[in-house]
Amino acid sequence: MKDIAIIGDGFAAAAMVAHLLRRGIAPSSITVIGPRELGKGNAYGCDSPFFRLNIREDLPIIFSDDPLHFARWAQEHVSDSQARTDAGYFYRRQDFGRYVSSLINHESQAGQVEQIKARVLGIGGVDGSWNLELDNRSVISANQVVIATGNPPPIWPCEVSQPNSPAGASHLIENPWTGSAFREIDSQENIILLGGGLTALDAINALAGRNHLGMIYVISPRAAFPPAQAKWQRKVQPNWPQNLTPAKLIRFMRNHLPSAPTASSEWQCAWEELRPNINTIWQQFSLQQKHSLFKRLGWLWNLYRFRASPQTIAAYEQLRARNQIEFVLGRAKEIQCSETKVKALLSNGLDVQGDRIINCTGVATDPLLKSLIKNQLAIADPLGNAIAVDKTLQVQNVSGGQWNTLWMIGPATMGSLGDVIAASAIAKQAEQLAVHIFG
Repeated sequence: MKDIAIIGDGFAAAAMVAHLLRRGIAPSSITVIGPRELGKGNAYGCDSPFFRLNIREDLPIIFSDDPLHFARWAQEHVSDSQARTDAGYFYRRQDFGRYVSSLINHESQAGQVEQIKARVLGIGGVDGSWNLELDNRSVISANQVVIATGNPPPIWPCEVSQPNSPAGASHLIENPWTGSAFREIDSQENIILLGGGLTALDAINALAGRNHLGMIYVISPRAAFPPAQAKWQRKVQPNWPQNLTPAKLIRFMRNHLPSAPTASSEWQCAWEELRPNINTIWQQFSLQQKHSLFKRLGWLWNLYRFRASPQTIAAYEQLRARNQIEFVLGRAKEIQCSETKVKALLSNGLDVQGDRIINCTGVATDPLLKSLIKNQLAIADPLGNAIAVDKTLQVQNVSGGQWNTLWMIGPATMGSLGDVIAASAIAKQAEQLAVHIFG
């Protein structure tokens, strides 16, 4: 029987391990279950030098009592002449992955924290006695379980006609997060990007970094990318009104934001002043109000919440100035692939043909969380994207209560708790949970 089992191998899992060790928990009491190197996961396990953090160096706060820990580490351990911008230092994601891995080595001797290189397919049992079913056909028992699986890699959002040969399959890049697929792209190829968020901008930066000469077609419902990060600093505390409704919240936010461009420091200062209170407000809304707010504001929140590094936007502007980027408005309903070409059919009747298509639609649904709902071990969160947790991160059960020894941290808690995407927010969850469990 394991004492504490942490499911996941990315940033959330590593932050949980680091904070448990900081609380004095013996490394031998912790078991991590995940197939990859602890700390890198899907977000930071990339091998592309063109994938960068979209926040400056002082914002990934892992330890609340040492907020500049990463900034100091980067100055000492990272050689990156392209990191510095007018808005701060924006380091490569692979370097942040090295940093996260180093945290575990610093807090305990390497190898002391057990890691089982497998994926968890399902969870069963009761409080204090959990059984974890692994993809290697083994079952691990644990007293306490923390789900920290992070963001699952993207999957195709529509039907795909799979080619019969490896050559044809190479035209389909379902998961671009590792960055390795870009090495196989010829500079003359016409590329289709399915999606218009940060993943698409990462792809554009990688293509620009490899001196791409072909066209890049961006399929998205809107012809807009997130703006570049500016040099912002919170200056005032908004005077939030009482008894907010989704409509009143949106109206207050509009009144607080200036008419300046969204890429300006003035606008981003005001935007960031709003964010610290959003989670508390979100948690006070009813289920119906959360649905209403997300429907009205979700796409806009994602557009401006996930701003890009200045280097990435500069690469986009460079290719756009060469007329190499074209937005095609719509949503893909089918992808057809032949031996030499790929075509995206859109729901509005348009189609786009290219040499390769890259899936940039974002995270998929976590199959483990789906299984917990299906097996009635957990309930769905208000947005229906993950499982519900309470304010102490305990997983809510079908009886209307919560499990005492089953928790979840990371971006999957967003539907329940609000804006929990950034590394600092996830690390804060890990820190709070470590205190909650062990005092």
